[in-house]
Amino acid sequence: NTGAISTERYTSMFEAVMKEIAAFDRIIIHRHNNPDGDALGSQIGLKHILRENFPEKTIYAVGDEAGFYGFMEDSVMDEVPDSAYTGALAVILDCGAPTLISDDRYRLASKTVRMDHHIFCGQIAQVEVTDTSYESCCGLVAQFAKESGLRLAPLAAKSLYIGMVTDSGRFRYDSTTAQTFALASWLREQ
Repeated sequence: NTGAISTERYTSMFEAVMKEIAAFDRIIIHRHNNPDGDALGSQIGLKHILRENFPEKTIYAVGDEAGFYGFMEDSVMDEVPDSAYTGALAVILDCGAPTLISDDRYRLASKTVRMDHHIFCGQIAQVEVTDTSYESCCGLVAQFAKESGLRLAPLAAKSLYIGMVTDSGRFRYDSTTAQTFALASWLREQ
């Protein structure tokens, strides 16, 4: 998907994600290998958004080590046994190809959702939310939280902001839009 998307489309895309989140008690969040600030920021951000708004659910973040971005708070991944995927929802963030997903056990989950800002090259998950008008996956996750009326813990807002800053080249890349600044401002307010 490219360009601006109407609010109705956002709502329906985000409603599909919320429907799946509501349906599962255990959610395991994935992202791409060798994570950058956007991959980790969206993963940590979504993890803490879900924990803040759904304290009764068990939320995990999995993948390889944070590497250069190990300075980010809560960047150490959770250790999850294969059995945790039974009856779980796997959410894949910031990843345009299945070969790039860190921890391929997402395939063991009962249902999969992907949220991404890369060009759509093929279906990875059962529920797909992709929009290239965002400079980062963090921007898309921030929009999801805002449109869905979800509360943001300070760590969620900080993590999403870091991802937006890094993937936009400190707001210098052409992908930076007025929408980028509006969401960055909203995150800073949180």
